[in-house]
Amino acid sequence: MKIKNSKFMIYPKLVLKISVLFIAVISILGFEKLSEENSKTGKNLSAYLNYISNSDNSYNSNEEILIWIYFSDKGINSNDTFDNEIKIKKHLTEKSIERRLKRIKDGKKFDLTDIPVNADYIREITDLGIKIKQKSKWFNAVSCYVNKNQIENITQKSFVKTVDLVLKYKKLIENENENVYLKDNYVNKFSDNNFTGNGFNNLNSENYGPSYSQDTLINVPAAHNKGYTGQGILIASFDAGFDNLSHPCFSSAVSKGLRTYDFVNGDTIVANGSGRMGEGSHGTLTLSLVGGYDPGNLISPAFDSKFILAKTENTDSETPLEEDNWVAAAEWADSLGADVITSSLGYLSYQAPYTSYTWESMNGQTALITRAADIAVSKGIVVVISAGNSGNNNLHNTLSAPADAFNVITVGSVNLNGQRSVFSSVGPTYDGRIKPEVMAMGSNNYCARPGNGNSGYTSTSSGTSLACPMTAGVCAMILSANGNLTPAEVKEILKSTSSNNISPNSLIGWGTIDALSAITKATQNQNNITNDYQLYQNYPNPFNPETKIKYEIPQNGKDVNLKIYNLLGKEVATLVDENKSAGSYEVKFNAANISSGVYFYTLYVNGDFIDSKKMLVIK
Repeated sequence: MKIKNSKFMIYPKLVLKISVLFIAVISILGFEKLSEENSKTGKNLSAYLNYISNSDNSYNSNEEILIWIYFSDKGINSNDTFDNEIKIKKHLTEKSIERRLKRIKDGKKFDLTDIPVNADYIREITDLGIKIKQKSKWFNAVSCYVNKNQIENITQKSFVKTVDLVLKYKKLIENENENVYLKDNYVNKFSDNNFTGNGFNNLNSENYGPSYSQDTLINVPAAHNKGYTGQGILIASFDAGFDNLSHPCFSSAVSKGLRTYDFVNGDTIVANGSGRMGEGSHGTLTLSLVGGYDPGNLISPAFDSKFILAKTENTDSETPLEEDNWVAAAEWADSLGADVITSSLGYLSYQAPYTSYTWESMNGQTALITRAADIAVSKGIVVVISAGNSGNNNLHNTLSAPADAFNVITVGSVNLNGQRSVFSSVGPTYDGRIKPEVMAMGSNNYCARPGNGNSGYTSTSSGTSLACPMTAGVCAMILSANGNLTPAEVKEILKSTSSNNISPNSLIGWGTIDALSAITKATQNQNNITNDYQLYQNYPNPFNPETKIKYEIPQNGKDVNLKIYNLLGKEVATLVDENKSAGSYEVKFNAANISSGVYFYTLYVNGDFIDSKKMLVIK
């Protein structure tokens, strides 16, 4: 067959020139972007490398950068569920396994996030001359200091998924002890004289001394009188160190045995010391408010609990927190079987030159430490976080990570009169969830005085940092009353028994907590009293415009309320408000007059919270 000549065959040199030109143009316009998309270098690390490349000629290529190395897998067969569970349990303490069996009722009790990072992968990294700083089995990653040339070698490894910067956060308000609210130039200092009475009378089993007021505000003494003191519960406290563990109020906790680790300096010393990074006065304050016990002076909610202490924050210079320290501490606490984590560390902005988070980033899924906090909850740990000290903004939230996490208990501050402290951060989260959930006293609390060797007390410290441990202590008391509660149930009990539970909002959430009421509800659940009432999932769900809600009442003569709330906690409808006899009921809800979105329906009987469920309107 004879092939006709074509223009391409007639002008081969022209075709070649056009092809070369085309490739050149593609290289200029598109290759750089294509290369970037296929790169294993994360966006934060890329931004940093670009910054130092364009800064000046003084940059040393051997300068070390702290990065995450994320691995593609853990080198095991993830489909072999039974085999994996056997392997997983070998990496957990008996207390950790026991906690999961009791407190994880939905979902997997053990999964691949419990398997350590693959040792062979770590070995190949260290063979490059790189020293590992922290390991994260939850994120299947390690953190390490590397130079620019080593980054290129790491990304060549087939098992490396991506590398990115370990972010360093700085505190929003440096001088929390003086309680300086920058926006309104607000300064508030109370003296010890604001605490009156000795906190001891015939009604109380303990002599609370000057701490009586802050305890009574959240109804702790009445709960102590019933024998709930946090006994049998292990609390993990994350802070910037603990500089005065010799204080008398810690004698009881020390006598029970403390587990400690300093994730900043890499040893078990959490106190201050010459040549050591970080300063631990803040940890002394917060620890004294969750478990301090010195009759006649200070008695805190969970004084009978045991404690593990983690130093995660380096307070040097700009008080940075490296996120890998917080993640490592959470995994450590999980493996030791912690029941509660209390962390009064809130962060929003990075150290320069990195781009900081904004209020729009507070959506429960952006910050790594936020995601780590939610993973901890999924392991059966009650996680309690301070909301932050950036006050109110009428246009947006003022939260700091990890307070925006979906499943943690975020705590704001009130003063001795039960009014919201002006510095206390507010929600809602960017995706519309109410934060904080609850409040406790955080204005001028009576605390152990920091400083090694000090045996006195102070009441000049304020911040949501102080409200957080008091709430965590109450959570431990709830668990000592009913150890089978899930973190979600503890959170719901705390919310439903707080002072603003009928009309929650993003200034004070569900209100100031009530230890006795929460424990009463917890023990009712344990005795299956409230479990006789049933609130079922609506059907259909999602729906438009009508759905059905079914509920059951076991006894006659009960005042029943069934209400609908939006994500901001505003009541949008009352479906039932009447006295009901025992029986099963079904009510229709028509959403024709409300917009698309997530709503909650809540059942109350005789004014007590029974249950709440989520439904979705789609139009």
